[in-house]
Amino acid sequence: MLLNIEKMFIDEVFIIFLSIPIIFVFVLLFNSIFKKNICAVCGAVSLTWILFLTLYYLGYFKNQIILALLIGGTVSGIFNLLKEKLGIFKLPFILTLFAFGYFLLMKIINFYVLSLLLFLWIIFGLIYILSKKQNLQSILQKLLECCKNW
Repeated sequence: MLLNIEKMFIDEVFIIFLSIPIIFVFVLLFNSIFKKNICAVCGAVSLTWILFLTLYYLGYFKNQIILALLIGGTVSGIFNLLKEKLGIFKLPFILTLFAFGYFLLMKIINFYVLSLLLFLWIIFGLIYILSKKQNLQSILQKLLECCKNW
């Protein structure tokens, strides 16, 4: 029985690994036909997990582990693409992407995680707003200097 389960996962993983280069070629063709500049690797990985996540929802695909790895790769790619533009919002952004991936895969929304993310976005937003206010910035600087000399 255990051997059949392993065989099922090996077959599913093989299908995933086979799908990625096939979709990669289609993304390259799409780019050349429509004069787009989509990263073929990113497109192939993302389209693969979207396709197999749909099959997972429909009950035709069972391997959550490979889906989680591919979703995590997309999360990492999106983060790396945008990290320079994010400023101080890097932590809440990547946690939001991870939570979104988790919610997609598990088909549930964890309200504790959602609440924590909302709290982090508010705190980081307030820090950003306060850092832009000149009067508050000088007060915070004096407070920090006071604490340094303590």
